[in-house]
Amino acid sequence: MSPPLQFAPIDPAQTHEELHVAAAASDPIGYETLRRMATVARYNDWIYEEIAPYAGRRVLEVGCGIGNMTDYFVRSDLLVGVDLLPASVELTRRRHLKYDHVEAILGDITDPDLASQLQTYAFDTVICLNVLEHIPDDQTALRHMYAALAPGGRLLLFVPAGSYMYGTLDVALGHCRRYDHAMLSERVAAAGFDVERVNYLNLAGIPGWWLNSRVLKRDLLPHGQLSLFNRLAPAFIGGERLLRRIWDVPVGQSLLCIARHDPR
Repeated sequence: MSPPLQFAPIDPAQTHEELHVAAAASDPIGYETLRRMATVARYNDWIYEEIAPYAGRRVLEVGCGIGNMTDYFVRSDLLVGVDLLPASVELTRRRHLKYDHVEAILGDITDPDLASQLQTYAFDTVICLNVLEHIPDDQTALRHMYAALAPGGRLLLFVPAGSYMYGTLDVALGHCRRYDHAMLSERVAAAGFDVERVNYLNLAGIPGWWLNSRVLKRDLLPHGQLSLFNRLAPAFIGGERLLRRIWDVPVGQSLLCIARHDPR
């Protein structure tokens, strides 16, 4: 197996605080957004609950960031996180030092060398949560995720939805696009996957994103709004789950896709 790709060195003597400073310096908006989203526990729980039934035991997380969602999968037999930012990778690595089966790799999922390296792990699950929209060549990224999976393995994909909501928040975060149902289904299928499920989620998130991104032209979601959303999340989530039992509403702030590696 080739060694993990390294885009920039990390000083092993750097403290935890210094790594956070380095992560913030390399991607100020992205880092601060991850930090704020870590406080919205009920939203993160909801995403995990939606994808957990499809997760296997050998997991690749594409775009692990600072490890917000990595924590949910530490009970897997193997968990490998990949990210572009050295400080984020090191933070994720140190955050999970007590787990021998968890590792973090610095790399670009569109890089063919990394794709070859990942194939040696024989993953049965690839999770990619709010990451694909950042990748200019999302089709290559999806093909490499497909290649990283053993036959029958699954891709668990979560992306922002609705091009009509694309605004300053998306620009500040480096989003190349927001997806709709047909676009996401077609791109996942074109990468070789058998698409099992694609559906919208998070109706309640639409007004806040629209207001902050299209009207108020903000770069970050305010702390207060995120805190309010977290408090009200049980009602929002429960109501949406009830609604979608009788009508799969064709709108939402995000799209969830479950797809299987089809070895045809």
